[in-house]
Amino acid sequence: MAIKLLLVEDDEGDRQGFVQSVARFNHENGVEFEVVPFGTLNETLNALDSSFDCAVIDMKLGDAGGEGNEVLKALSEANVRMPVVILTGTPGEADDRFVHIEVLKKGDADHIEILEDFRQVYASGLTRVMGGRGLVEQSLSQVFRSNLLSQKEAWKRYGQQDPEKSEKALMRHVMNHLISMVDMDEESCVPEEFYIHPPVDNITRTGSVVQSKQNEDYYAILTPLCDLTTRADGEINARKFMLCRIASFDDCVSELPQSKQNSKGRKALKENLERNNKGSYHFLPKTEFFDGGYLDFEALTSVPKAGFHEQFNDPFLQISPAFIKDIIARFSSHFGRQGQPTLTFGDE
Repeated sequence: MAIKLLLVEDDEGDRQGFVQSVARFNHENGVEFEVVPFGTLNETLNALDSSFDCAVIDMKLGDAGGEGNEVLKALSEANVRMPVVILTGTPGEADDRFVHIEVLKKGDADHIEILEDFRQVYASGLTRVMGGRGLVEQSLSQVFRSNLLSQKEAWKRYGQQDPEKSEKALMRHVMNHLISMVDMDEESCVPEEFYIHPPVDNITRTGSVVQSKQNEDYYAILTPLCDLTTRADGEINARKFMLCRIASFDDCVSELPQSKQNSKGRKALKENLERNNKGSYHFLPKTEFFDGGYLDFEALTSVPKAGFHEQFNDPFLQISPAFIKDIIARFSSHFGRQGQPTLTFGDE
C-alpha cells in the first residue's frame, strides 16, 4: 500500500520541488509515497478526508497569511490521526495548539529527512493502526456490524434510562471487544504497552504512578480500585492512599547482604528482578519517558487523602489495566503467603 501524503503549498515552484524530492526518495529507497498536492485553501478543505497517512502544509496560502491553520483545524475536527509537518517561511504563524505538528522553516529543512521520518512512522504501524484507513477503524466497523447492531434494543433502553451512563458503558463494552481481538501474548509486548502516558486525566487510580514533592521519588498507588471509585457525592471510600515506592536497581542492591554486593551478586539480582523471580519486587520496564524500576512491596506508605495532593504531584503515568492486575495479584500473594513451620519429632 502506498503512503498517501497530503501536500498543501501555494507556491508552484516549492510544490514541484517537493514532488520531485518524493520521486527521488521513492526511486532511491524502493518506497512508494503517493503525493496529493493542493495549491489553495479551499480546494484543500474540500478534498480533506481520513485517507491520508501524513501531511506537509505551508502556512501562507493567501494574502493574509496563516491560512494553513485552517487546514490544521479541519484535520483536528475530523479526528485525522497522522504526523504533520508545517513547512513554511513564516513558522511563527503556526498555531501551537495543534501539538501533533512539527514546524520547520523553508530553506532550513531537508525534504529527504521529512520523508524518511514519515516512512519510519508508517513502518512502525502507528498510522496503519491509528490512521483513517487503519486497523482500529476496521476493527471498530467489525464490532459495530457483527456485535453491537444486534444488541441495539438493549442499548436503546440504557440510553433512555441514563444517556451518560449508557455512553460510558458502551465505551467499556467496545474496548473489551477490541482487546479480545488482539493476541494478548505477553512475550511479544514492548515496554510502552506497560503504561498509559500521559494519563488520560488527573484522576488517581489503582496503578497511578505519582512523584513525591519532598524527595522526587516515584510511587505506585496500590489502593484497591473499589475504594478509589468516586461516589455520587464526589468522594471516594478510601480514607488513605496506599503507595508502594519504586526502587532503583542500586536501591535493591543495597538491600543485599554485603557479601553479595559484588558484580556476580549484582548480575544475579538483576536477572531475578527482571524475571520477577523475587516475590518482594515487581519489575517496571524502562521507556523513553520513564526510567522504570522495581516496585518494592516492603516499602509501603499510607497517606491520608486530605493531604495527598500536598505531598504528591498529579499522576505522571498509569500502569495499563492488563499489567496492574498482575501486580496486585503478586502484591497480594507476597503478603498472603504463610510459610510452614519447622516440624520437630520426638525420638521414636
